[in-house]
Amino acid sequence: MRNNGVKKGDRVCIYMGMIPELVVAVLGCARIGAIHSVIFGGFSAQSIADRLYDAEAEYIITCDGAFRGAKDIPLKSIIDDALIGNRTVKRVIVHTRTRTP
Repeated sequence: MRNNGVKKGDRVCIYMGMIPELVVAVLGCARIGAIHSVIFGGFSAQSIADRLYDAEAEYIITCDGAFRGAKDIPLKSIIDDALIGNRTVKRVIVHTRTRTP
């Protein structure tokens, strides 16, 4: 995360499925001193946009997708929709999980 510019006091939103990398992202934020907020993976793009606005998030950590049962959830495309009109997010960090576009 430091290589991507995250530093102490930055606001980071984490939008991932229940995978080990979620814990790594949370602990990484704690180690750096960044403020983190975990966003539930079932929210719509508008709900995510509202949370990003309220948190004044500068960074987002997400996955390209997630598996829920036999279903593929395109997390990255939902984030892309949520970022339309957003002016605070500097960078989106994407973990490759499902290799979906």
